[in-house]
Amino acid sequence: MEITVPLRTHPAKAVMFRETAKSTQRKRGPGVLPLALALALALTGLALGGSTAFCAVTGGIATGPAGSDAQSFDHLAAQAEAAMNANQIPRAIRLYEQATALQPAWSEGWWYLGTMSFDANQLNKARNAFLHFVSVEHRDPGPGYGMLGLTEFRLKDYHDALAALERGRELGLGTNPEFVHRVLYVDGTLFNLSREPEIALIRLTLVANQIAAAHPKMPEDAVLADTDLLDAFGLAALRIHKLPTEIPQDQAFLIRRAGYAQALIAMQDRVAAGKELKQLVAEYSSVHNMHYMYGVYLLKENPPAAIAQFRKELVVSPKSAAAHIQLALEYLRVADYKKGLQYAQTATALAPKNFVAHVACGELWLGLGNNNRAIHELQIAIGLAPGSPDAHFALSRALSAAGRSRQAAKQRAEFERLRALSNSANH
Repeated sequence: MEITVPLRTHPAKAVMFRETAKSTQRKRGPGVLPLALALALALTGLALGGSTAFCAVTGGIATGPAGSDAQSFDHLAAQAEAAMNANQIPRAIRLYEQATALQPAWSEGWWYLGTMSFDANQLNKARNAFLHFVSVEHRDPGPGYGMLGLTEFRLKDYHDALAALERGRELGLGTNPEFVHRVLYVDGTLFNLSREPEIALIRLTLVANQIAAAHPKMPEDAVLADTDLLDAFGLAALRIHKLPTEIPQDQAFLIRRAGYAQALIAMQDRVAAGKELKQLVAEYSSVHNMHYMYGVYLLKENPPAAIAQFRKELVVSPKSAAAHIQLALEYLRVADYKKGLQYAQTATALAPKNFVAHVACGELWLGLGNNNRAIHELQIAIGLAPGSPDAHFALSRALSAAGRSRQAAKQRAEFERLRALSNSANH
């Protein structure tokens, strides 16, 4: 029989914490309350879902405190909360450490210990606290994953940071705009650092939309005033795989201008963006990925001009897999399969782990009637990106053309499943 022991958190207390954050910031003034602690107060009601927390039980024996241990835990928890509210952070950290040692399933305690340690720059301690938080908080762990990712980012553990930030984004980060902004921004910069600038631009566009929504009277001005965002946009748009803090001085002006143009694209001000990009290409025609950036902008409204820009990019950057892929996809679109295949095969040679290159190659072989070569390339693509709906759909078409209807149906079903998941996530 499962036994559960209720802990301290309850809905009324969660609401109190959320309101305390607002009143504390008003009383102490801006900049006095540390960022993570302010987020802790603001997010507790969201992170814990306003629910009663429970400790885990194994073999019918509760792991929570009992008897004198319960009294000791309650005493420590009350002291820790009082110290935190009095801004006695070192003392509060020590008390929360003692309380969580007595009650490891107390998610509220791990949350406060993590956020205060984060602000005190005790990052290893913060990471440990957030790891505990996400392991015991089952209703709303999303903000905990967000804080875990931000902590690992500061520790320069970029791989784990990106994984945690993405997990938090998938689960939900709450409604604190500053927190969501920071998570999405760091998430975007890490995707670019990980050589996935297309995803980086999607995340950074979400940040731009968030800023615009917060400034309805002058949304574009607010976005363009955020120089950190512009730098991140510029790096991703020019496919420079660095963090904004790593921008070389001699490239700072160019990257900022490219970011300005990309921010205009994000705000759907295509007229202003087009003018800015045209001027940038004229001034920096020999800069890597400048023609590529302009070509991507032109794809939607002027595909022939986009092709011309991608070709110019190959003059500047002959080994640009991205430009080869774009040309392959564009020739696929207009059914010029032979010309497209030349670019696609070069792309797969330059970037053998790029699943889009293999999808394009497979689709082009399919267009030329070589079903076996198409299936081979598309199977490689799925091996590289099993979660891609497009790859499964393309493989289903190739298998169907080869008369392998049962396998084609299986791939089509997987495509439908992945598409439904994608639509749900986007919604």
